[in-house]
Amino acid sequence: MARIVGLQTVAQFAIDFTASLIVARLLSPHELGAYSIALAAVVVAQTLRSAGVNMFLIAARELDEPMVRTALGLAMVASTSLAALIFLAAPFIAQFYREPVMAHVLRIVCISYLLAPYQVLAHGLLTRALRFKAVLVATLTASATGAVIAVVLALHGWGTLSMAYAALATGIVGLAIMVIARPPRFVIRPSLVHWRSISAFTGWVLGGTVLSQFGPRLNELFVGRSLGIAPAAFLDRAEMLPRMLWNYASPPVLAILGPLVAHELRSGIDARSTVLVRMRLFGCIFSPILIGIATQSAPILIGLYGWQWQASIAPAPWLCVAAAITGQFVVLNAALNGLGQARALFFLGMAEQAARVAMLIFLSGTHIVFVAMGTIGVALIYAAAAIRLGIRLKLFSMREMVASLIPALAICASVGVAGIGIDMMRGGGIPPHPIPAVLEAAAMLALVWIVAVAIFQRAVIVALWKVVKH
Repeated sequence: MARIVGLQTVAQFAIDFTASLIVARLLSPHELGAYSIALAAVVVAQTLRSAGVNMFLIAARELDEPMVRTALGLAMVASTSLAALIFLAAPFIAQFYREPVMAHVLRIVCISYLLAPYQVLAHGLLTRALRFKAVLVATLTASATGAVIAVVLALHGWGTLSMAYAALATGIVGLAIMVIARPPRFVIRPSLVHWRSISAFTGWVLGGTVLSQFGPRLNELFVGRSLGIAPAAFLDRAEMLPRMLWNYASPPVLAILGPLVAHELRSGIDARSTVLVRMRLFGCIFSPILIGIATQSAPILIGLYGWQWQASIAPAPWLCVAAAITGQFVVLNAALNGLGQARALFFLGMAEQAARVAMLIFLSGTHIVFVAMGTIGVALIYAAAAIRLGIRLKLFSMREMVASLIPALAICASVGVAGIGIDMMRGGGIPPHPIPAVLEAAAMLALVWIVAVAIFQRAVIVALWKVVKH
């Protein structure tokens, strides 16, 4: 199971990363910014369109056909209503940001909303059954199709719309393949028979998901309005560095741990006993990677996206550090999903996004570097709230959490010092050949990470060896 999800992660990263690299060089910052802000403007609708049924399908103790039909019906009502709302609101959003192409992007997005109920149903049922191989095939085929369409349309001058049509094609192909895989209990006809009982669960799931999806987009929305589309695009490109990791590291963890914890509970296993171990292992692996990326952000950005993105360099390290702070708590979120603690997750997200809004009110009109620095404060508030929640739910004690954090902090510090040293040996600034410089730094930082893990948390190496071996 872990091997399948790991393969999907690597392949998905290769496809999306290559496509984004090419598209970023074919399109201008303004064109990319227009697409990004258009999606950010409707990010709440993108979350609500699923009506939270995916998590219900995974976590429900018992699941029969009437409940599956009701889940489909709730998703269908939500997605159809939101598609109509966005279609009508599209010209006003475009006018607000003074960018007409946003209206066309949003109306293309509306088409994908009509596919969403069946996408959510198929994915949820396959995940509940732990059929990750079918999900892998559907996801990778859809991503490859979308990547090709995005590049071809960008080459032919479609600008911002190239990404919108690529996203639509991705959804169509992914749905077709998942349906062909015949998910267990998949239905076509919707119902609303059990809408009250299912809504009691999905309401909290939706609230938490909206906050987690909408929060990161707030940076672009505030900056896009206060400083303009181009600065928002530069901030978004800087955020791509931590987002590249979390977009491919976080979903596999959620994809495995959410249904795995739910399965453990249905089997009578106390899943709480493994939460802290999983958090520590994840924090020792992924948070140091983000610290390493932070120290090498200048050559990475220029080497990948070109010199037109120089303004993204200054905010990038701050954003990477903020993402590293929240690293271990991705596992906590997955475990809480599997434990059915949707209400607790909602209030955790509320605390984080309240801090984000307060930060943006004060800083969004200044400079994107100050906004990036502010995200560290938001990350610290989120971490404190997550630790408090875990203690309240008796998943761990404060002493256990501190003991769990120390190895990750030591490994992060080792990688950070090494990364800064590498940059100083190069003389600072942007090396004349960015890609070779990044590869050389990555090799040295990987060696530093291995040594630090061997000293501070040898269990990580054992865990990774088991994954590779089995």
